[in-house]
Amino acid sequence: MGIKEYYDKLAKSYDKLYKNKYMRIVEREIIQKEIKDGDFVLDIGCGTGEQLKILNNAVGLDISLEMAKIAKNKTNKPVVVANAEFLPFKNKSFDKAISFFGALNHCNLKRALREVNRVLKDDGIFIFTVANIYDIKWIIKNILKGNFKKVKNAMKKRKGTITKVIDGEKIKVKTRFYDFKEVEDALKKEGFEVVYTFGTNITNSPLDKFIYKSFLKNFASYIGFVAKKVKNR
Repeated sequence: MGIKEYYDKLAKSYDKLYKNKYMRIVEREIIQKEIKDGDFVLDIGCGTGEQLKILNNAVGLDISLEMAKIAKNKTNKPVVVANAEFLPFKNKSFDKAISFFGALNHCNLKRALREVNRVLKDDGIFIFTVANIYDIKWIIKNILKGNFKKVKNAMKKRKGTITKVIDGEKIKVKTRFYDFKEVEDALKKEGFEVVYTFGTNITNSPLDKFIYKSFLKNFASYIGFVAKKVKNR
């Protein structure tokens, strides 16, 4: 199933499926720390608008029209339907950009980074997360189920499949997994310098707010990056 079709079908059930209040606790912490009221922000892969609604001055972007409709209604902010690899904005339009909870897992990361660099102002900041190949909770869960081959293939190919059942229909989409070094190398090649890294959904509890920069970030469900655009790129 294509990415657009998958998220169009998932849209109406999305908030219910991902309603865990601790899952995004670190994302909120980072937003409060790194984004100021006067910043003009691009939310890439905004989904149903959970982060967009807490941003003061922002534009949402999502590949799914159905997701975009919900985000627009929820936040009353402008939402554009587009692909992260081809951002429909002028050069140096935004002070900051964010992309949380795996939207970048479904695209060519290098192309997306290049586009984000283009639309950010000099010294602009990009804050994002991608799925972690060393997600310890996922690895242990599948080993306990006897899915050794699944874990081995995911580690080797760095690819997998997300499966959900919506209204009795099983829907699937392909996804990608990353590690810190791979993403840090890609950021440097596309004109960014890493300010710091973090992990989200480490324990899926309030504890994550205090350990998101610790060594345990290496085993989080999602690995995160705060990166600054290098001038003259």
